[in-house]
Amino acid sequence: MKEHSEEVIAQFDNLPHGRRAVGEPLKNGNISAVANARHSRLPARATVAKVSNLLYRRLLVGRAWSLEALRRVCSFCGLEIRDTADWKSALQAGCRMLSGLGLLVTFASAGAVLGAGDTPKPPVRVCPPYQLKDEQGNVINPVKGINATTPYSPRQTCGAAGCHDYDKVTQGYHFMQGKGEAVPADMAARYQWVTSPGNYGGTWCSPAPLYRYLAPKTNASAVTIDMTSATFITAGCGNCHPGGGPLEFDRNGKRYDIWMRDPANGLTPGGDNRFDGDYYKARWTETGVVEADCLLCHLPEYDMKKRNDQLAKLNFRWAATVGAGFGQVTGAVASNQVPQVTYDLGHFDAAGNVKVRVVAQPRNETCLACHAQPGWKKRGADYRARTDVHFRAGLRCVDCHPAGSNADDLRIHGQEVHQFGKGDDPGGRVRDDLDNTVRDCTSCHTTGRFGAPVATHLWLPPLHLEKIACQTCHTPEKQVMPIQVQASDVFNTDAWIDPGGKQLWTFYGVDGAYRNHYGLLKVMGYDDKPTETFRPVLARYKGKIYPVNRIHSAWPGIETPGKPGLMQPRPPDIVAMWKAHLADTNQYAELTRIKDDNGDGRPEINRPEEIDALIAATTRHLKSLGYDLEGKRVVWVSNERVYSSGTEFRALAKTEWEASPYANVHKYNHDIAPARAALGSGGCVDCHSFNSRFFDQPVLLAAFSPGDARPVWGPNYTILGYSTDSVRLGAFREATLKPILYGLLALLAGLLVILGLRNVALRHGVVTPQTAVALSWLAFVGMVVGGLLVVRTHGLAEYMTARRFTLDAAHFWIGIGILLLGLVLALQRRNKGTVAATPAPLAGALWVLLLWTGVCGASMLVKFDWLATVTRLAYTGFDLGLTLVALVSIVTLLLRLAVTVPAEPGIGKGQPLET
Repeated sequence: MKEHSEEVIAQFDNLPHGRRAVGEPLKNGNISAVANARHSRLPARATVAKVSNLLYRRLLVGRAWSLEALRRVCSFCGLEIRDTADWKSALQAGCRMLSGLGLLVTFASAGAVLGAGDTPKPPVRVCPPYQLKDEQGNVINPVKGINATTPYSPRQTCGAAGCHDYDKVTQGYHFMQGKGEAVPADMAARYQWVTSPGNYGGTWCSPAPLYRYLAPKTNASAVTIDMTSATFITAGCGNCHPGGGPLEFDRNGKRYDIWMRDPANGLTPGGDNRFDGDYYKARWTETGVVEADCLLCHLPEYDMKKRNDQLAKLNFRWAATVGAGFGQVTGAVASNQVPQVTYDLGHFDAAGNVKVRVVAQPRNETCLACHAQPGWKKRGADYRARTDVHFRAGLRCVDCHPAGSNADDLRIHGQEVHQFGKGDDPGGRVRDDLDNTVRDCTSCHTTGRFGAPVATHLWLPPLHLEKIACQTCHTPEKQVMPIQVQASDVFNTDAWIDPGGKQLWTFYGVDGAYRNHYGLLKVMGYDDKPTETFRPVLARYKGKIYPVNRIHSAWPGIETPGKPGLMQPRPPDIVAMWKAHLADTNQYAELTRIKDDNGDGRPEINRPEEIDALIAATTRHLKSLGYDLEGKRVVWVSNERVYSSGTEFRALAKTEWEASPYANVHKYNHDIAPARAALGSGGCVDCHSFNSRFFDQPVLLAAFSPGDARPVWGPNYTILGYSTDSVRLGAFREATLKPILYGLLALLAGLLVILGLRNVALRHGVVTPQTAVALSWLAFVGMVVGGLLVVRTHGLAEYMTARRFTLDAAHFWIGIGILLLGLVLALQRRNKGTVAATPAPLAGALWVLLLWTGVCGASMLVKFDWLATVTRLAYTGFDLGLTLVALVSIVTLLLRLAVTVPAEPGIGKGQPLET
């Protein structure tokens, strides 16, 4: 270990200037190799000595530092250095102190990366053939006919034998989905039906209400019970739940089937069971529970469809056996049958052990089995190499969403910890304490992880990276359209939509047009979804601008005056109301007032009489069901507006990134474009221009106008908090002022070349001064005419000179060059025998402009929020100053272009003209 530590330090010692080159790995690993020096037999003092000597050598050896310069610096600080030994000793002591502190920080950082303690990452193990076990822990051996008709138990098979910590694994939020998690205060203030921030007991899965909600544990009657813990499984939620958590244990921590089986608890399969939200009408003793199914993620050949078919048949305990392909099941609890398993002996060896190909990290296809279709609807996610540079590079979901020993963040790091790295999506509130444990852009593009190019953005003012998220520029457009409006206040009978709850949703896309999303999904499927290119809306979230999908909502709600938030009616009740009306228009006849006002073939609610009709019909229907509306009233909710009638409403508070407090906002984090296609690759005008893609693109403000039900649009900058004047000023600076500046820069360069060549010609006596002046003006006119001809052809100027991106990237140095030239011209005074001087008025103008530009440049560096307006104005002021400095400099040089100098004896035909 000692030799290894010395070798690691030697590697740094042998690198030029003591620094590791970008992308150059250590020979023996990464930062952990350096940190491991503290665990070697090499004493800490010796380690510090080596590093301090390294610092000392790099600071002094080979440097042309003078002792006198160092003495002056020390004298300024009140220190007296008498001889070389003094200052060398002082520097060596300082290096020792710095190196000791540096090693301490390095070790602490390495410890943070490696986790608490220094336990190395465990090796990946191969799962051998193993015995299946049933829920009682009995061995299942179909080869020998032992328990050959019993479904296997993932808990007993994978966990009880000591191979895996089942209880630790199932604490992951994919299993719990909010169970037992406190409702955040802001959610409690809005949603009366919410009992957790996750899918189990949360707001909705579809991005807005109406949506099936989980009934509380305690209920007074069946009228308000929507989903129970049992119907949570069969209503579709269980299809994307891996089992365990709320699919195995009730809200008091009791296993459903065992608790119901105990006569002392007074529960009856299929009974009312005291309107308990976990046991109402449930048949747990017959269905069994859904244990966490390890193979659902870790078996590539797992069949989700077959597994979910078993859930629909109420064959909960049998689903894992069928999904893994271990056997077939006949019979269905839903049909009052006792299911029987027939195992496929092809999956077992001669001893009766199951042979299965278990992988440590799930495939992309496994993740997408649950996330693909919702990702299309909510985020327009494609998850394909065609649209995403990361998928094109071969990255996997788990590369960015790691868990367990592969995770970097200590919040989710640990052997078999199944808390997958998660981002911070405004529409997802489960386990907010684990937000941003995902490997984000900086995790790879500042370190080179996975071979990623290191993004420097040296051309971009740092202000942009502080205020704008990476994906904002790197997702300039998307190819798959999500839904942006969910109207749950009318009934959709369009083709291919499954009868029932989904007919409550009428969707509209980001273009504001009606969209039969479920028809597209069913007919075309996820793999053949249409290409519909659009530009994402931009919104400010937690201090940064992100590309987002802001969902708009419209739905009937229930308001209790004086009580915070709103309640939603049970979606099946609203479905029943609409079905009754469509079957007989005399039932809830007021619903006939709801018309299609915009001609898209779908009715919508936007006029006062339509609002009143929905409120009246819903109120009457709920009362007919026995719903207690005492002290309550039905309302219509459109985004943040709560209508108690067609003409009366109150506005609810919402965040700056929301379109509706009752609908999701989803970031666009996938489908990243290549860097060459990012905003800014064409220069600053990609964003700062008239009709800008960044500021001026249309954003939906309201789904339906009160009159003709047309979408109401506004410019994106309105929801970003910018004023029209500030946006237009930025557009003027980049689209108008800077092209003028770059044109003047070309003139300046041309004039300097002409004057320089003329001086050379005069110095060598090639022409007379008069001829030199004439030729100079001819060259200047030719340059101007040629330039005008070039700019008439689109792209020719960039081809001949430099791209706009290159000029913008070099803006700082261009500015420095112009300011230095202006300073030189301002300093030049008329001396005896010299005609190359700046007239006093022009020199005065240059001094004023230099001062103005300097003040503006300094103001650009100020980042106080209360001076934000001044900072934004300073950018334009700086470029305006540069432009005027360039203009005055051109006038000054043009005056010199007209100057002639008489020839003197012995100096050829004339003197050179100073520039």
